[in-house]
Amino acid sequence: MAVLTIRGVRSYGADRDVQIDLSNKVTLIYGQNGSGKSTISNYFSGYYPEKYRQCRFESQVELFPLVFNQDYIERKFSLENVQAGIFTLSEHNKDIQEQVESHKKRIARTDAKVSELNIEIAGRAEMELTLINNCAARMFKRTSADRTRFTSFLTGAKQQRNFYERINDIPLTVAQLNTEELSARLENLQKSKGTSLPYINISLPTQLNPDVIRLIRSPLQPASGTLFAGFIANLGNADWVREGVRFIHDDVCPFCQNSFDAAHFAEEIARMYDKSYTDAIEVIKKAAVEVAENIEYLNDLSERVFRHPAVNEGAEVLSSLKLLIQINQSNLQTIFKKIERPSEIYDVAEISEARNSLISNIDKINNTVSANNQLADNYDAEMAKLKADVDTYLRQICDEYLVALTTELQEVRAQKIKAEQQASALLTERRQLGEQTSRLIGQLSVIQPTIDSINNNLKALGVTDFHICCHDEKMKLYRLRRTSDPGERDVFRTLSEGEKTIIALLYFIESCTGSVTPDAVHDGRKIIIIDDPISSLSHNYIYEVASLIKRKIIKHDIARHLIILTHNLFFFQEILLTSVRRLESKLDAPKGWSLLRIIKNEHSDCIPLSMHEMLNEYQALWQTLKDVQDNKSQVIVLPNTMRNILEYYFSFACKEEKLEKTLAALASEHAEGCYDSFYRAINRHSHSDGRNILSTGIMDKSEYFRLFRKIFEEMGELAHYCSMMDEKLEEVI
Repeated sequence: MAVLTIRGVRSYGADRDVQIDLSNKVTLIYGQNGSGKSTISNYFSGYYPEKYRQCRFESQVELFPLVFNQDYIERKFSLENVQAGIFTLSEHNKDIQEQVESHKKRIARTDAKVSELNIEIAGRAEMELTLINNCAARMFKRTSADRTRFTSFLTGAKQQRNFYERINDIPLTVAQLNTEELSARLENLQKSKGTSLPYINISLPTQLNPDVIRLIRSPLQPASGTLFAGFIANLGNADWVREGVRFIHDDVCPFCQNSFDAAHFAEEIARMYDKSYTDAIEVIKKAAVEVAENIEYLNDLSERVFRHPAVNEGAEVLSSLKLLIQINQSNLQTIFKKIERPSEIYDVAEISEARNSLISNIDKINNTVSANNQLADNYDAEMAKLKADVDTYLRQICDEYLVALTTELQEVRAQKIKAEQQASALLTERRQLGEQTSRLIGQLSVIQPTIDSINNNLKALGVTDFHICCHDEKMKLYRLRRTSDPGERDVFRTLSEGEKTIIALLYFIESCTGSVTPDAVHDGRKIIIIDDPISSLSHNYIYEVASLIKRKIIKHDIARHLIILTHNLFFFQEILLTSVRRLESKLDAPKGWSLLRIIKNEHSDCIPLSMHEMLNEYQALWQTLKDVQDNKSQVIVLPNTMRNILEYYFSFACKEEKLEKTLAALASEHAEGCYDSFYRAINRHSHSDGRNILSTGIMDKSEYFRLFRKIFEEMGELAHYCSMMDEKLEEVI
């Protein structure tokens, strides 16, 4: 695995990650200028860490980046007059070389084993994550109702994984808890917030005085020693007579309406309803007043209780109050009857039981008030205590799932730890082998072969005005020397942009195959990034640069990962076609390769690119030929363009073998110098010798077109040529 994640730098958006998979051996990236290619190479150069704070590169092994871009050219040559020597292995000590090669093979085997172990470790980690996620899902489902009730306590733990991590961190505690009790506590606590309730103070009536009860339960009779007592007693209407007294007017009897001695009658009545009788009646009347006052108090109390925040509609206390009021009202009616008919026997209801029930219910309300006020006064502390109890309860009901998970994870983690220990031991062994190899290499490293290689490549590219020479043998330093002025010190600044790019690229490629320190040659963990190496070069260098990268880097497999970025479609195609002999029609990219494209709309993005999508550029290649024909483009682009057209068209038509034979036959038939070179040059399979395709000079453009058309004639595809060049077939027959 090797994945670069870019976010919030230059043209890459700050609101999303752009992931670029660089895991394959070769990653070829195409993108127009300004699309965001250089942002990739600049990340690996490490020159601007502050700009890449939101970016990261993830790899299973430690990699050492080597980056070629514009910054590299400026820093290595523009700012320095001398360059560090690049060390390669000399061939003078065969025994040490064999040891080095043996160590390198062991390092490669060790790296392979570490990679296998890393895959196993990643698999165990994935399995561990799956077990945890499954457990989290079961816990989440089990606690669905409880999480709804206690959602206010689950801030930051309302997703499956967060909830699992929260509960897993809570120690298991033995406590008698249940949802109903916790819910009631939460409700009471929420009600109490900022609310202090009043107590209900009462002064309830007691039972009637026993003497009053006795009077009510006994008949009241007038005195028996009077003139009318016996007579009235026999009639049994003493109460009627007592009531009639108040109707006496003058000397008329209120009962029979006859004349009589009113004074004498009143005297006898007064003697009959004496003081003891009237006192008893007064006692009963006073009791009636007291009971009426009690009823009024109870009605007022009922209103207060009903409006109290701690009392709900239908509460038991309201029923107790209603019953006590009803009993008192019944007793009041009984007393009124007794006052009206004192001689009758009545009974009053007992209020003690109803009174005690009301007192008990009032006490309950006051206890609720006390609890509420206690919660209100200590709201934060009580809420924290309740939260802790809710956590404990949730931990209890999830315990079975966590216990099962622990058992499942033990084996997985044991295997993972074992693999990690093995990988650690192998890495230690690899480090030791690396140190031994570095010491051996230090005995063999020299810089002269690199000087020779760079200078030979300069000559092959037709550059003869300057070359590389050894500046300081002891310090192992290079410098540029101009052939016409060997003493000139600042040669690089006098070069053209193309020449600067060429020398910097050659130096870079050599540094990839060697090392700038004598004890670290050929490290198998390099990641090489080459950013637009032909940006300042003319078209006739496209093939040479592509061929050089293929021969020196791709073919020799010197890097764990190679990333090539370019804005030039021809160079993109050249790298692809030069490095891969056959493009499989069923594959989007050659085996071990990734083809990507950087695009930019509002922000930059990276998308996969199929090598067959490049066929969409076929029309553009023919347009290039027509541009040259119309003097809109340089003749120098014709050979590469024509060769690409042949590759595309005849590969698509499955005539590659016939094309090779035709080109070989034409080369033999036209063995007159440049014509021979032309036919050999446009056959890409002859490019492996690395010769400059224009070594014999540039032909007249009409000759290019004549020779190119000849190929289509020999292949039986002249009609296609005419169609693409907007010519009528009869015009060229």
